[in-house]
Amino acid sequence: MKQRYQQLTARLAGALVTAVFTFATAVANEKPDAAPEEATPIAIINDFVLTQEFIDSLIRQMALGEQVSIRADMEKFAESLIQEEVLFQYGLVTGFDGDESLRDEVKTLVVNRLIENHVTNKLNITPEAIEQFYKDNEGAIRGETVQVSQILTETREECESLYQRLSDGEEFASLAEQYSIHERSATNGGEVGSIMNHDGPLGFEQRLFEIAQNEPTIFESEDGCHIIVVTGSETPPLPPLENVAPAIEGLLMRELEIEVLGQLMERAHSEVEVIRPQQE
Repeated sequence: MKQRYQQLTARLAGALVTAVFTFATAVANEKPDAAPEEATPIAIINDFVLTQEFIDSLIRQMALGEQVSIRADMEKFAESLIQEEVLFQYGLVTGFDGDESLRDEVKTLVVNRLIENHVTNKLNITPEAIEQFYKDNEGAIRGETVQVSQILTETREECESLYQRLSDGEEFASLAEQYSIHERSATNGGEVGSIMNHDGPLGFEQRLFEIAQNEPTIFESEDGCHIIVVTGSETPPLPPLENVAPAIEGLLMRELEIEVLGQLMERAHSEVEVIRPQQE
């Protein structure tokens, strides 16, 4: 903000695009004091209210020498801010006078600031939340796994028919090789490998830790109907909370960021119309 008073006055005589971007950048980077409820309006430019409190907050951030110089002619400084706001709003109305690069720069500035204000600044993971996640997800934190074999069919009817044949004593591996549509596991007698104790694409991964070993169980997913047999399991020791707290915090932070960003996008779409002609 060095020599702001002289720069503001000079910019009014310069090109529109320079004035628009300079003012947008200044407003984005400055953090003036919050105006009180009874702020004193100096000017109203469309929907923007320039208050004396806002002007004072800008001046307080300047070097002492600049403050003295500007306060000696407050009316001129206020007028320069008004005219700069007029140019900025004119740039918005005219689409930045067809300058696509300027529009992209301003868009990036605005989007980043919105995300900072409405998303980044709201991300706060408490120690209590980390501890609760630790307690609720001990299995995943331990790295528990089960070894699984499957027979995958297209329909529930096929699953139940094969399940009955297993009950009658036929071998799981033989039926998997003959009837499973999951080719990679079918060639190994239905052997899938290790499954971790957390949600996955099948939707029933965690339920596999609740069934008895070597007892065929039917599950359904978007892939089809599964006959699952758990053939083994591994349960490592639970690591101390302090060892995994940073990883838990990172995971919770990402989840919260997605949630808060979704809320921001929902509010934005409620105010902004989007038309996709190719989808109509």
